[in-house]
Amino acid sequence: MTTAIVQKSLKLLRRLALQVQIGNVKGKAPEFAFEPEEQEKLFGPYGEADGLYVWKLNDVVCSGLYGGAIINKFNQLYLRFVSFPWGKTLHPVSSFPYVGKNVAEIDKAIYLITPEALNNYYHWVVDLLPRLLVLQKYNLNDLKDRVIILHHNAKLYETNSLAMLGIDKDKVFRLKPFETVKVKDLVVADYHGLNKPFPSWKKEILEGLHTGEPVLPKKKIYLLRGKQAKRSLIGEERLVAMLENLGFTIVNPQGMTFEDQIRVLKNAEVVVALHGAALTNIIFCDPQTLIVELRSTYLPPEHYSSIAKTYNLRFETVSLSPKSLVQKKHIANKQSLILTEESINELMAKLSPVTNPLKGVSEN
Repeated sequence: MTTAIVQKSLKLLRRLALQVQIGNVKGKAPEFAFEPEEQEKLFGPYGEADGLYVWKLNDVVCSGLYGGAIINKFNQLYLRFVSFPWGKTLHPVSSFPYVGKNVAEIDKAIYLITPEALNNYYHWVVDLLPRLLVLQKYNLNDLKDRVIILHHNAKLYETNSLAMLGIDKDKVFRLKPFETVKVKDLVVADYHGLNKPFPSWKKEILEGLHTGEPVLPKKKIYLLRGKQAKRSLIGEERLVAMLENLGFTIVNPQGMTFEDQIRVLKNAEVVVALHGAALTNIIFCDPQTLIVELRSTYLPPEHYSSIAKTYNLRFETVSLSPKSLVQKKHIANKQSLILTEESINELMAKLSPVTNPLKGVSEN
């Protein structure tokens, strides 16, 4: 469906929802408020993240629909805290005739539902966790007393990373899309920098996740893609054999704890991987680590090149042809990629300084 058709449909639904919205405590869809009152600012702005504030809101309703939404006691939707590709004022909380049932009332909570973080390791690490770490940086005095509201369906990496921050899974409330929860005292940090170049303030705040263990001998690692439902590497078995002969350690991130993944990347001198969530962990690499991303020749996202620039990593790419060419960008990025003789030779050339360092010396 085109953007115009979707927007027109949502506008028609909103006209209906303004008359009757099932699940809304006021019985109809909310009006809009851009942001809370000035006196409801708790902290901020945070460091170099100009415009990132922490807010303390009373008597609100939280929704789990599409990246979350917060409605105040006057039945106003805070546009500051929503993200929606077809326009904030058309967010499902304001346009759907049904917003779900209320499932709980909580005295004190932190709202962390973040757009795109559901089932997405990259957005969990670079968008959601910084919002929580900001609260820890500000030493919110009742942080441990608050329930943390998150999206439904917990992943192992979510549980692991929260445990590293001293947050027990019993303090987490999982909110499904068509559910709402009433909160008397809510703390929420702004969404900031979603889908934008990786900012230095996130680098600074994510350094709090690093383990303090001694650095092991540096290793050259390959992050195994394996048999994934999307974006597999056709010919990976051959590449693995070649890299093992060059002294690479083959690492399978699937099933590893969050802490183990940090440790492995922290102690890497070279990282080779297919474009995918596992490359998010280059944020734990030391400066000047060599990163080689295997990615599509067609519409490759720049998530990891942006991270590499902020973290002062050496970043290289090897472009691979997709199995099939798809015009839509979000679908094109899911296509499996084909490893060819030409791409292998290109990769070996880029790895030559670290796999055969004497060659570069002899050629000078």
